[in-house]
Amino acid sequence: METNPFPPARIPFFEGKSRFVQIVIFLALIAGCMIVASVLGVIVASIFYGLGTPAEASNQAAYYRIIQSFGSVGAFVFPALLFSYLSENNFFSYNQMNKGPKYSMVNIVLVMSLVILPIVLALAEWNLGWKLPESLAGLENWMRRLDEQNQELVNLMAHDPRFGILFVNLFVMAVLPAVGEELLFRGTIQQFLHKWMKSPHWAIWITAFIFSAIHFQISGFIPRMLIGAYLGYLFYWSGSLWLPIIAHFLHNSWSIISDFIFLRRGIDVENMQFSDIQAWQYILGVAIVLALVGVFLLYKLRIENNSESKIQNS
Repeated sequence: METNPFPPARIPFFEGKSRFVQIVIFLALIAGCMIVASVLGVIVASIFYGLGTPAEASNQAAYYRIIQSFGSVGAFVFPALLFSYLSENNFFSYNQMNKGPKYSMVNIVLVMSLVILPIVLALAEWNLGWKLPESLAGLENWMRRLDEQNQELVNLMAHDPRFGILFVNLFVMAVLPAVGEELLFRGTIQQFLHKWMKSPHWAIWITAFIFSAIHFQISGFIPRMLIGAYLGYLFYWSGSLWLPIIAHFLHNSWSIISDFIFLRRGIDVENMQFSDIQAWQYILGVAIVLALVGVFLLYKLRIENNSESKIQNS
């Protein structure tokens, strides 16, 4: 009896499944992975820093770093990779982690990561005055309390002048969120919406809205949504998840490094405002112009990418 040396490829699990079924399974993956990761995070943190509540831990900052690390992997990385495998029998194809961006695009993103900082700071300061309608006052108060708690947690982990802790924080608060959040939002949700709606722009902006809303921070909603849209276009224009991952990492790391520098110099940044900087209007104006130039160059490279792909496929 002859055997086929080239057996047929196994059909992906999601093949023939409705979008609704895929969404339900995706949400179940997120919930399941979050629960398992949270339990494991608490167990590991308790082993190293003592049983009991976080407040009773021998090192609260380290305790929360472990919890956050497990949470990032469980809530973002595993569900996204599993969804990719169920979609295409490959952990890295659906989310386009198996493709690398052009070096020219990476170079522009490196510059853009600094250029957009004044814009983000100005938008964040403007967004501070936002209020929800009176009918949603209860929701707003809850979100602001959650925002304050998150900020206290960030301060607990970040306010340490030791260089060793800086590198730990860069991994926990920059590397893991950049990889995990981009896998989930751009690599999975945006991809799913793009394939479903056939409109990259709707997919980008809906994902950006979800990306900002899921943080439950009303004070930074607008700048976070615009950053999400920027990351979405980086993903769409480059065809590689690594470009938004790099941009996301740089955005997070500049914030961590600047806070670390201010902390070592004894500068209190809690009550600092972007508008307190001398000639802030000129800084913001130059940043907007440079950001527009950077976006134009990225879009131009995207057109060149498409042209090269058409030539290779012809």
